[in-house]
Amino acid sequence: MRGFLTTPVLCLAFGLAMAPVAAGAADAVAVMADACAGCHGTDGHSVGGMPAFSGKKADELKKVLHDYKSGSREATVMDRIAKAYSVEQLDAIADYYASRKK
Repeated sequence: MRGFLTTPVLCLAFGLAMAPVAAGAADAVAVMADACAGCHGTDGHSVGGMPAFSGKKADELKKVLHDYKSGSREATVMDRIAKAYSVEQLDAIADYYASRKK
């Protein structure tokens, strides 16, 4: 009985351990964009006072993110968050959310 349970448990543990690696390798942009979900909701579908940005035009999102990064757009938190990303990463995140359905 012990051997009967050991193999499935080890397979499950290995699969769970490898899931973040596979997700990061397969879609690094989705992993970066997932950091936005805490405030802006899953896939950019905000339910609170934060702006929803799923389905918005990529150029519009890029401008807003670049403005936060440069400091030309003030915010309580977003300006500091945007500064932690490269321009290329912000562009990739904007493209990701532009591809999401409203």
